[in-house]
Amino acid sequence: MEKAVQIVSEPGPTLKGMAAVRQLEVDPALQERRTTSDYVADSLRAAIIEGQFDDGEELNQVELARHFRVSRVPVREALRRLEAEGLISAEAHRRAVVVGFSPKRVQEIFELRALLEGFLLEQAAPVIGPERIAELRGLCDTMDTTDDQGRWLELNHTFHQQLLAPSESLTALALVDQLRGQVGRYVRRYGVLSRTQEASLEHRQIVDALEAGDVPLARRALEEHIAQTLRGIAGQL
Repeated sequence: MEKAVQIVSEPGPTLKGMAAVRQLEVDPALQERRTTSDYVADSLRAAIIEGQFDDGEELNQVELARHFRVSRVPVREALRRLEAEGLISAEAHRRAVVVGFSPKRVQEIFELRALLEGFLLEQAAPVIGPERIAELRGLCDTMDTTDDQGRWLELNHTFHQQLLAPSESLTALALVDQLRGQVGRYVRRYGVLSRTQEASLEHRQIVDALEAGDVPLARRALEEHIAQTLRGIAGQL
């Protein structure tokens, strides 16, 4: 039987947490949606990944329902979904809080990402043709011309999606997205723009290897690219 997420209002959220809740976007047509819990979950997920909530911050059910102008039912469903994704925990004192990861846990997630993305690239490589190669190069060019961190991260996410999507390995692709989401706030928090030029070069090395038909080299380049991102934030965790 699925465990219900029960939230108590004490101790309440911090001032920063309440401010973060108030900044969440609310669609005016939200109350008419049949998938209200999806909308709430998507909004909270994005806020967590973007670092709007601190690690350990409470997500108060009453405050969220009031903010989104919905009942507690879709909020509760959204919290259960985020708990399943590993973004929040509802265990401690039966409150929903944003999960904070230890350096060891972050390292484990990046290592799993490297393994999965390397596997997916090998599956995708045989069906990556000139058109997809051109799309990937175009993304690299666009990333080189932006100095907006949020935009750069969006393009980076798109690059990895476009690189791996031809594998059509839906389960592994979903796991990669989940792992990326779990550590997304740390990538944002610790200055990803400090290594954009380096990351751009790594992206191009992956694409060059694919275009040359050297799949093992492309996989090694991708795995090293993910490892470099980990090294860039590990010392600051």
